[in-house]
Amino acid sequence: MTIPEAIKHSVTEKLQQANTFAHDEVLENVKNIGGGCISDAYLCTSSAGKRIFVKTCQPSRKQSIDEIVEMFASEVKGLKALVDTKTIKVPTPYAYGSLDNNHYGYLAMEYIPLGSKYGASSVQRKLGEQLASLHLASGPKQFGFECNNTIGSTPQDNTWCSDWVEFLRRRLTYQFDLAIPRYPQLTKPAQELLDRLDTYFDMIPDKIQPSLQHGDLWSGNWNVDDEGNPVIIDPAPFWGHNESDLGIMKMFGGFVSDFYKAYHEKIPKQPGYEKRVDIYALYHTVNHLNMFGSSYLGSCMSLLSEILK
Repeated sequence: MTIPEAIKHSVTEKLQQANTFAHDEVLENVKNIGGGCISDAYLCTSSAGKRIFVKTCQPSRKQSIDEIVEMFASEVKGLKALVDTKTIKVPTPYAYGSLDNNHYGYLAMEYIPLGSKYGASSVQRKLGEQLASLHLASGPKQFGFECNNTIGSTPQDNTWCSDWVEFLRRRLTYQFDLAIPRYPQLTKPAQELLDRLDTYFDMIPDKIQPSLQHGDLWSGNWNVDDEGNPVIIDPAPFWGHNESDLGIMKMFGGFVSDFYKAYHEKIPKQPGYEKRVDIYALYHTVNHLNMFGSSYLGSCMSLLSEILK
């Protein structure tokens, strides 16, 4: 069975069961529209004219079908958590599961028609305002999330923790432990950073409050809808330090001064901000080193050197 045929059969059945579709509504057209480094993407249209976005992912030596389905299950929980804040537009998830006798996992969600995010600083200002509102949304009193998830294909442990620095140390340690057997030159600076980690947070005057993070907000994971409203996609969320989202944004760039001005008007910079954002960027850079190889080693070493100055 082809992927489009499998989507028509399995996703239709799930959407009918969830009452997203009427009992006689079916997916009729399934069109491949590309995808990212992990998943393929499909735009599907139902017999009633509804459009549904479906992501699929094939098992590999790194991820079994059970792990893929669990990855999509955690993404559903993350999307729902973001939707519940009512701060920034996020696609509503509908269903997830497996396709074609467990040859693929899938996630079906709301399709949001997109406009262009380029050339209008007002769009980035709005994104800055809305991201700050997301980060100010009230939530639990601990750091973590209701389930573990992945950053790219790398597992993230979201076990609840009352201390942010300990939570961050656990995350960094996991990434360093994956990287150091292949790149032993990281050993000394990584250990020095872990030993000194508390000192980068000592100058913050107030206690860090848990803040809902998108978790993977690089420039490819936000866009605008056809009415000019920012949309964020593909989250790896957790409750953490509000500055954490800004690390991967700095790593890949693509965010203009209007974004940062609008964001910091709502959430002012705290002392030591620049070093901490570098630490958050380092987490994602080491993750890319683990996923994609040695082309990221120089960036890891440079960030460590800058942080430890």
